[in-house]
Amino acid sequence: MEKHKPQIALFTDLHGDISSLLKSAVSLAQMINGEIEVFNITKPTSVIGKENQLSAMRSISREYILTDKRMKDIISPMIENYRVPINYSSTFGNIKNEIDRYLNENQPDILVLGRHKSKHFNTADDRIINFVLNVFKGTVLIVSHHKGLEPGKKIGIGSLNCSEEALNSSYTEELFFHTNSTLKSFNIVEASNALPQTSDFLGRKTIHYVFDHNENTVNNLPLYLSRSNIDLLFLEGRKKAQEGLSCPLNTYDMVKKSDINLLITGEKRSRYNFNTTLKIA
Repeated sequence: MEKHKPQIALFTDLHGDISSLLKSAVSLAQMINGEIEVFNITKPTSVIGKENQLSAMRSISREYILTDKRMKDIISPMIENYRVPINYSSTFGNIKNEIDRYLNENQPDILVLGRHKSKHFNTADDRIINFVLNVFKGTVLIVSHHKGLEPGKKIGIGSLNCSEEALNSSYTEELFFHTNSTLKSFNIVEASNALPQTSDFLGRKTIHYVFDHNENTVNNLPLYLSRSNIDLLFLEGRKKAQEGLSCPLNTYDMVKKSDINLLITGEKRSRYNFNTTLKIA
């Protein structure tokens, strides 16, 4: 039986630098032999104002044509340069509602989301990320605002408060094959005097760092991680009912200011011969 290729869904509104976000998705797809589906969501209020029904329909129709051209201009060179399957689709509607509908209809394995650098809390990016982490059980890649993954390049990998079970996922071994250095495991605990220690995980040398959970550690963690030559940081996805340091939302809040791509692990799947409903135009 042929093993299905992991389905990677990238959500966008075509604002910001989608090319950088798509490159990170391509890099991930190359490492795990996956396929990408770009799903663009446009809020109707960004296209139509106080127009009558006929004018509104014309505006939406015109926006569909413009969006299709923009998507082709971005995606076609990526397919040609990197030879990774990329499909796309576009819709108008409420972002959260459309994401929820997409997840139910397509059941992707991995979601790719971007975040922009902002001094403000509770930004639109964070609201969408928090929503996805609450409703999606799969793996989520959150791409840094200006330091995404580069196709064809080795990466530095680290983990934060991850159990061995979380790291032993369907994609971990493939990702670890593309690492360029020793794996780094960071653990924040309620109280510990432990010093960094070295061990092996999946045949890879791993250095463990243990920190006490206090205000100073939380405040300095993003800076410390950014200086550790890590391109991709694993966080453990947990069930919504669990709280404390293991909760993905709590862990994400600690590291979202860092300039590192985050991979929040999801539940394992064993599906085969996945057929997507999205087609490239």
